[in-house]
Amino acid sequence: MSYHKLTLARVIDETPDARSFVLDVPQDLAEGFAYRAGQFLTFRVAWEGGNLIRCYSLTSCPDTEKIWKVTVKRVEEGRISNWFHDRLRVGDSLEVLPPTGRFVLREAAEPLLLFGGGSGITPVISLVKSALATSRRRIRLVYANRSRAGIIFEEELAGLARTHADRFELLHHLDDEQGFLGAAQVTDHVRGLPGAHCYLCGPGPFMEIVERALRQEGVDSDRIFVERFESSEQGEASNEGQLVAQTGTGSATRQVIVVHLNGKTHRVPWAPGQSILRAVKDAGLDAPSACEEGYCGSCAAKRVAGEVRMDVNDVFNEAEVREGWILTCQGRPVGSGCEVRYDD
Repeated sequence: MSYHKLTLARVIDETPDARSFVLDVPQDLAEGFAYRAGQFLTFRVAWEGGNLIRCYSLTSCPDTEKIWKVTVKRVEEGRISNWFHDRLRVGDSLEVLPPTGRFVLREAAEPLLLFGGGSGITPVISLVKSALATSRRRIRLVYANRSRAGIIFEEELAGLARTHADRFELLHHLDDEQGFLGAAQVTDHVRGLPGAHCYLCGPGPFMEIVERALRQEGVDSDRIFVERFESSEQGEASNEGQLVAQTGTGSATRQVIVVHLNGKTHRVPWAPGQSILRAVKDAGLDAPSACEEGYCGSCAAKRVAGEVRMDVNDVFNEAEVREGWILTCQGRPVGSGCEVRYDD
C-alpha cells in the first residue's frame, strides 16, 4: 500500500484533551479509502530527519456518515498526539495509508457487549453506529473513564441511546465515583446477553481485567475481539509461551519463503532469525505494514505451509492463529517450508 496526501478539512474539540480530525478524501481515492466500522488509518509524520508512524481509529461510520474522521487524545510526552493538537490546522496535508484493521463486526445476530476505556472508545463508537444502522442486534456499551470530563462523544452517545432505547444500553463507569472497573462488575455486565460477541479497546490494565473476567465467565475466545494500539515494550521477546502456527510441509526449500502477494507468487530469500516482513521488504516487495510492533495488524497474512513463531501478537486470538493468521512483522519461520499469502 502507498501513502496518499489528504487535506485536513475540519477540527472538532471533543474534550479538553481530545480532538477529532476530518479528512478530505478526493473522489479519485474514495474507492481505495472505503472502510468498515472499527478500522483505522495509518499516518506518516516527518520527524527529526525521519518519519514516525501512528495509527488512529476512524470514529466516523461508513453506514451513517460520508466522512473520514479520526479522534486523537493527547498523551503526556506523546510526540505525534501532541503534534496533531498543537500543529495541525485546517488545510494542512497529511500522509495517510488506506484504511485497514480486523476489529470489525462479524456477520451474526448475537448481542454485542462492548467495553471502551478512555480513548479506546474511538473504534467502538463506529461499531455501535454500524450495528444500530445495519442490524437489530441488542447492544450494551460499558464506557470507563477517570471522570466525567474525560468522556469523549458524550452527547453523541447519549443521542444514540435515546434514539435506540429499545436495544442500545449505555453504561458509564467513572473511576472517581465508582472506583476502578473490577472483574465482578465485568461479570455483571455479561449477564443477560447470552452468546454475546465482546469487543474491547482501552488501556492495557483495563483490557487485561475485562478479558480475564470474560474468560472466567466462560466466554469463548472466538467471541472476544480485542483492539490494542499500544507500542510494545517487549522488543525481541523470548520464545517461551508464545503462540506457534504450524501446518504440513510446503514446496519451499531452506532459506527461501514462498510469498503470495498482489496476485503473484515470489520466492523470497530468508536468513534465519529474520522476520517474514523484513525478508519480503528486503526482496523489494511492497508488502503492507504500519507499526511493525505487533499491535496494529496491517502486516497480517495467512500461513499456507511451514511453522511460524510470533515474538509479539496483540491482534489474533488462539482460534485465528490455529486458522493460520500471522503478523509478518513478528513472524519468524522455524525451519524450512514457510509459505504465506497476503492476498487473503
